[in-house]
Amino acid sequence: MAPGADWTAVRTAFMGSLGVRVRAILALGIVLGLGAVGTMALWSNSAGATSGDFKTGVVDLRVNGVKSYTFSGATGLSMTNMLPGDSRAATLQVQNTLSTLPLIYTMTARTAAGSPALTNFLRMAVFASSAPTNGTTNGLATGSCGGPQLGTAMLQAAATVPVITAAQPLGTTAETNTQNLCFVVTLVPATPLSVQSQTLQSVTLTFNATTT
Repeated sequence: MAPGADWTAVRTAFMGSLGVRVRAILALGIVLGLGAVGTMALWSNSAGATSGDFKTGVVDLRVNGVKSYTFSGATGLSMTNMLPGDSRAATLQVQNTLSTLPLIYTMTARTAAGSPALTNFLRMAVFASSAPTNGTTNGLATGSCGGPQLGTAMLQAAATVPVITAAQPLGTTAETNTQNLCFVVTLVPATPLSVQSQTLQSVTLTFNATTT
């Protein structure tokens, strides 16, 4: 250094330069420190749950133990040589014994295409009963049922008519899963001579069930 140089100025310049470097290093250290904190692993965990089973129910409405029943024999719902005013009674049991769900049902009566005009003079009535009575009164066959009437309708040729329109409930217990029905079919007194010698082959009763 030249004689007479200003040492104070030199020292100040050197320390100022060193001070800048130190501050830069410290600042870099802070940045690195923040970076290290940001990459630390986090604690993690999980839990699980398993549902129960999902099962569908069963609706299996039957009549007299089967899906399709035909009235037959001495206790069946049929009659020959009918006269106006004659009637016939027979019973049927509606069953919900194989279902797992309670239900309600209604019933319709259908006659096939080509059914004769005789059909239009037959009246069907259904009662909540299991005790039909068939006899003769004043020369006419009489069929009757005890218990409340559930429905009635005049049959129609080649058509379906509602008979039981108020839905009937059936449960799933032994006390509630069956219902005894008693049917009475009557050839009404006003039947004309024009339907003599006609035969209605059959009437199809359909029980329509829905779950409650």
